[in-house]
Amino acid sequence: MADTSDEIFRTLRQVVHDDPALQARLFGLVDANEFIAAVQQLAQSQGRKLQEEEVRQAMRNGRKLWTDRKQP
Repeated sequence: MADTSDEIFRTLRQVVHDDPALQARLFGLVDANEFIAAVQQLAQSQGRKLQEEEVRQAMRNGRKLWTDRKQP
């Protein structure tokens, strides 16, 4: 059975968490299309595939979680 995009993103988050150089590279990307391409390449390096829209949706979800967070 193929991984769901949620499972793929969970795996990718762990890969990024464990690699400070990768964190810096991704953080340095200011163009959304370049960031999406980098995430797709990272997924592919892990033997997984993400569509552009899946990455865009994850980005939207992340922004929503950030703006909706509870602040002290």
